[in-house]
Parts: sequence; structure tokens; C-alpha cells
Amino acid sequence: MANDPLILIVDDTPANLDVLCNLLIGAGFEVAAATNGSTAVALAERDPPALVLLDIELPGIDGFETLRQFKENPTTREIPVIFMTVRTDSASRVRGLRAGAVDYVTKPFEAEEILARVNVHVELQALHRKLADSHAHLLQENRERAAAQASLTELTHDLEQRVEARTAELERALRALEEARAELEKANEALQREAAVRAGELRDVKGQLESELVERQRSERERLALQDEIIAVQRASLAELSTPLIPITDTVMIMPMIGTMSEERAQQMLETALSGVHTHGAEVVLIDVTGLKLVDTHVASMLVRTADALRLLGARAVLTGIRPELAQALSGLEFDLGDIVVRGTLKGGIAYALDRSTGHGSGVSARRDASTSRT
Repeated sequence: MANDPLILIVDDTPANLDVLCNLLIGAGFEVAAATNGSTAVALAERDPPALVLLDIELPGIDGFETLRQFKENPTTREIPVIFMTVRTDSASRVRGLRAGAVDYVTKPFEAEEILARVNVHVELQALHRKLADSHAHLLQENRERAAAQASLTELTHDLEQRVEARTAELERALRALEEARAELEKANEALQREAAVRAGELRDVKGQLESELVERQRSERERLALQDEIIAVQRASLAELSTPLIPITDTVMIMPMIGTMSEERAQQMLETALSGVHTHGAEVVLIDVTGLKLVDTHVASMLVRTADALRLLGARAVLTGIRPELAQALSGLEFDLGDIVVRGTLKGGIAYALDRSTGHGSGVSARRDASTSRT
């Protein structure tokens, strides 16, 4: 189908290509194949795939050079790459991951392992694109709201200037009429009648002024009401973006924490997590603190509170993205995180969550646990 994700396989061994093509096509993917790095780079630039399975050992340019060319090209830079290798030394794996690969698999292939890794990274890539699109849409909406607010401000300012000018004009007219009235009091009856006529005209002018002032007040109230509505919508949008809850499987969800955690955001995070678990029946919630600027006693208490609340709903909280400075900060606080499962990276947390949600007894899960512990 046209909407099936495209997987590019790069391997110079026909038998490996046949096995991988049959496996991925049977799992619902579209497949493209290349037997060398140069062909792979050209194919990916012409029709960017959702993911690349790249063999390290290739004729001509090897897998590391092929990956470098992927990352230098703006068209292919963001495509996730999984290395395939027969090498068992950690140096080759570390080199590949540092070069930009998102994962690796070893030969001979384990069908279930390859499908699991491919599905995880394809879904993560799709989620990243969806989040980027949502962010761009929100920025566009904010720009439109700002333009509308600027236009409203300009109109209000123009109205105020017009009202002020009209008020000054009427005040000058009033002063002139008062002076004329003082002179009319010294004149004859004819002049008094004329003064009465002018007084009537003055009352009409004052009534018009009062009507304009009433209209100005009404316009100001409407402007303030619209401004409050715009601010409320912006706050609601920012609150939703500050605590996104992203499902990656039927039973696993990710909540990335970014910026500074306030008491309001902490309460929003708790409500979002509980609502998401109740709605989707999630078993594991990954709380990723990679983007969190500061971890203090308040934040640590919030994490424990969230984990306790999730446990009452039958879900497990997994804390991921612990950088060295955050680990040192938590250690300095001497704060007990209770039963919260901790993984250093989001990848490790996902592996733990998938093992927990798919069962602990299979050989694939056991191997994934071992890989996660090394990560």
C-alpha cells in the first residue's frame, strides 16, 4: 500500500537481502534494497525511507562512511539508521552509535528482534514528525493571534485618539458657548432668545458626546473580553504542550518533561498521566527528564507522587533521561524515589517497558533485558 513505511536494506549478501525483504514485506512494510553504500545514498536521497538497515561490511565505501554521507545530506539527515554487523566487539557498536545510528542488530538475524527494533524506531520517527508538525501549527496559530491582537490594539488606539480629539473639540465649543451666554445676559430679549437657541444646541452636542462615550466604553469592554479569551486559549494550548502524553504501544506511553517544573506544571503532569492511563489502559508510563533544566526536592516529590498515583491505577512509572548532573543533584537531595524504575536513557526505558508489556518469559525479552542493562 502507498501508506506503508518504506525500509531501505543495504547488504551485499543476497541471502541476507532475501531473508530481510521477505520478513519485512510480511510485516506490512515496503522494501527497497541496495548492495553497496553509494547506491544506498542515491536511493535514500531520491525516495527517503522511514528507516535504513545498514550492513557495516560493504564493498567500496563501508557502512560507517555510508552513514556519514547520510548525515551530511539535509534530505537524509533525519532518517533513523540501524547497523547490522557480525562483529561482537563493543568498539564497532559504539563507533556506529556515535556516528549517528539509532540501534544495531547482530548477525545471524533473529526475526522477532529485527521486527521489534524496526517497529519501535519507525513508530518513534512517526511520533517525532507528528510532534514537529503540531509544534509548527501551534507557532503559526500564535503568530496569527499576535497579528490579530496588534490589529485590535491599533484600532483601539485610533478610536481613543478620535474620541479625545472630539472631546477636546466639544470642550472648546462649550467654553465658547459659556462666554457667549455671559455676553447674552447683558443683551436684550432678542439676544436672550438667541442664547436659548444656542443652549438647546449645546444640549444636543452634549447628548452626542455622551453617546460616543458610552460607545467607547462598550468597545473597551468588548476588547478586554476578547483579550481575556485569547490569553485563556494561549494558556490552555501552552499547558497542553508542556505536558504531552505520547502513546508508543497499546500499553506504553511517554511523557517528555522540558524546561522548568512549576507547581502548576506538576499538577498538570499528574492529571495528564492519570487521565492517559485511565483512557488508554496503559501499563507503563515513561517519564523522560532529558529536557528538564532543574531537579530539586519539589520535582523529586512530584515524581514520587505521580508514581504512587499511577500504581493505584495498576501502571508502572519509569524515570528516564537521568544525566550525570541530574543524578548528582538527586543524590545531593538524599530523596528516596521509592519504587520508581530508573533508566539512564529513553531507549533503555522503552526496552524495559516493552519487556514488561509483552511478557518476561520469552528468549527475545531476556536478550533485550541484557542489551538494556549494557545501555
